[in-house]
Amino acid sequence: MSSYLSVVQELFDLQKFAIKLGLDNIRFLCEKMDNPQAAYPVIHIAGTNGKGSTSFFIAVILQAMGLKTGLFTSPHLMDFRERITVNGIKINQRFIISFWQEYKNTILQRRATFFDTTAAMAFRYFKEQGVDVAVIETGLGGRLDSTNIVQPQVVALTPIHFDHEKQLGNSLREIAAEKAGIIKPGCSVFSAKQEPEALAELKRHLSPQEPFYYLPDFLNCMIDEATLVHTRFQIEDSLNNTVLSNVTSRQLGGFQAENQCLAYSVCRLFLKQHKIPFSEEIFRKVLAEIIWPGRLERVSREPDIFFDVSHNFAGISKTLEFLQKQIPRERFHILIGMVDDKDYLKSARFIAERAGRITITEPETHRKLQAETLAKAFDDCGVLCTVIKDFNEAYEFSYKQLEKGHTLLVTGSHYLSGALLKNRN
Repeated sequence: MSSYLSVVQELFDLQKFAIKLGLDNIRFLCEKMDNPQAAYPVIHIAGTNGKGSTSFFIAVILQAMGLKTGLFTSPHLMDFRERITVNGIKINQRFIISFWQEYKNTILQRRATFFDTTAAMAFRYFKEQGVDVAVIETGLGGRLDSTNIVQPQVVALTPIHFDHEKQLGNSLREIAAEKAGIIKPGCSVFSAKQEPEALAELKRHLSPQEPFYYLPDFLNCMIDEATLVHTRFQIEDSLNNTVLSNVTSRQLGGFQAENQCLAYSVCRLFLKQHKIPFSEEIFRKVLAEIIWPGRLERVSREPDIFFDVSHNFAGISKTLEFLQKQIPRERFHILIGMVDDKDYLKSARFIAERAGRITITEPETHRKLQAETLAKAFDDCGVLCTVIKDFNEAYEFSYKQLEKGHTLLVTGSHYLSGALLKNRN
C-alpha cells in the first residue's frame, strides 16, 4: 500500500496540469462516484477576501449548534488534511490513500487538476461521513470553479476586490460576474458590503426565486473595541429582530467581525430552514473561544509576533490599517513574501508608508515572486529593504531585529505563514 506522504506528493504533482477553469473533469469524477455532492445540504461561499474565514465560522457555529458539519477550504497552512474536515477533525489518512488508489488512473487520464481532485475527494468524504451540512469554499472565481457542481441551499458572498485578474477579468464587474456564477435557482443569497459596481453585477444574476440578503440593509456591525487581544462588537439584526451586545471574539481585526456577522446571518437562516433553534449563548461561546489559524494570529508576546495569510492588496491593506492604529511605525517590522500573480506594486506602496523595517523573502511555492522583484518595488518607493531569500533565515533575522516593544508581522502568502508555522510546531 502506498504511504500517506507519497500519495500526498502525487496529489501535489497534479499541479503540473496548472489551473484549468471548467467543470467537465469534476463532473466526470463525481458521476463515477454517484454524485456524492448531492447527498447533503450545501452552503457555498465565494468572494475575494474573507471567504476562508467566513466558511470556517459558519462551520464552527453550525457544529456547535449540533450539526455534523463538513468544511472544504483552501489552501492549507501546515497539513494537506486541513482542507477537508468534519466537525473540525481532519480527513482520515487512510481515506486519502484509498481514494487515490481507486481514482488515480481516471484522474491522470482526464488530466484532472489538483483542485478538481481534492474537491471530489471532499464531496466523497462528506458523504461517507454522513454530514448534516457541508460548507464549501470556492477556490478561484465561482462560475467555472471545481466546487460549482453543488446545488447550494445558501450562498454567501464576501467582499469582492481585484485578484486573479488573468483568469477572472480586469474589472470589478467581470470579477463579480464570475463570483455570482455560484448562485443557483432557489437558493438564498447573502452578501457582505460590496463596491457599487460589484453589487450591481451580483443583483443582475438574481431572479425573484433567489431571496437576496444584503448585509448593510438589515445588519449593523458596530465595533466597540479592537485591540491586539480581542475584538468586541455589537450586532443589530433587523432580519431576526435581535440585538447582540458585547460580542467578544479572539479573532483580531474589525474586518473579521464583519466576516463573523456574515457567518452569523447565514447560520441563522440555515438553522431556521431546518427548524433548529439558534442559541445566542452557544454563538457567543464559539466566537470567544475559536480562532482561524494564520489569520492575524498572535503567535508570540514580548516580542509580539503576528502571522497573517493576507496575500492581495485588499487583504494586506486591511491588516496594516488595523495594526498601525496599535503600533507606532518605528516599532513595526514586516517580513513579507508573495506569489507571482498578485498586485505586489500596490501592496508595496501601501506597506512602504507604514512599516519601520521591511524584510523580503520568498514563500515555499513554485509560484513565488522573486525577492529581487519585490525589493525593487520598495526601492522605487524610496524604501530600502533587507532581502533574504530563504524564509527560515529571513524569519530568524527579523526576529533578532526586534527590540523591546517592537512588533513583527509575517504576511504576503499562505505559503510563507504556513511554512514558518509548521517549523514552529
